[in-house]
Amino acid sequence: MVARVIGTEHGFSLDDQMRGNVPQRVGRQLYTARVNVSVDLLPHQPPMRLVEELVELVPGVRAHCRRQTKSDDWFFQGHFPGNPVVPAIVLIELVAQTGGLAAAAGEAVAGRPIQLRVAALGSFKFQATASPGALLDVTARVAGHLGGLYKIEGEVMAGGQRVASGSITLAQPR
Repeated sequence: MVARVIGTEHGFSLDDQMRGNVPQRVGRQLYTARVNVSVDLLPHQPPMRLVEELVELVPGVRAHCRRQTKSDDWFFQGHFPGNPVVPAIVLIELVAQTGGLAAAAGEAVAGRPIQLRVAALGSFKFQATASPGALLDVTARVAGHLGGLYKIEGEVMAGGQRVASGSITLAQPR
């Protein structure tokens, strides 16, 4: 899958960074490149790999992912018969997975898999619902980083309407 990657980490060239090599400093210039970066960087496997498409990635800063919901998605079974909606916990997990890509993509493309886990949930608001057929646009940004902890702020949009927003803390496992 091809995603748009913006910028570089620590001022090194994007090509070197994507190969895991950082041989020379090229300044603090920001630029855009299309590279093969995939949701396969996540350790999750279906059905728990909820993000389907990585749209944009700024390693260590932010990510934008998508998921097209379908009427046969496992999480619609029994939630709610006759009026299915995406469960709140699925929306939170979408933010967590997108935030994990934002926080740890630089390490993952360098050959180290993403190993972040949910450590804490901040305040989440669920402003609307999403039904089967909705395209879920998920954005997440790294709001803070201390040691192995990453504070992620994110939102989920469906049809131009905010469905969920909130924060989550991800941690490297001990």
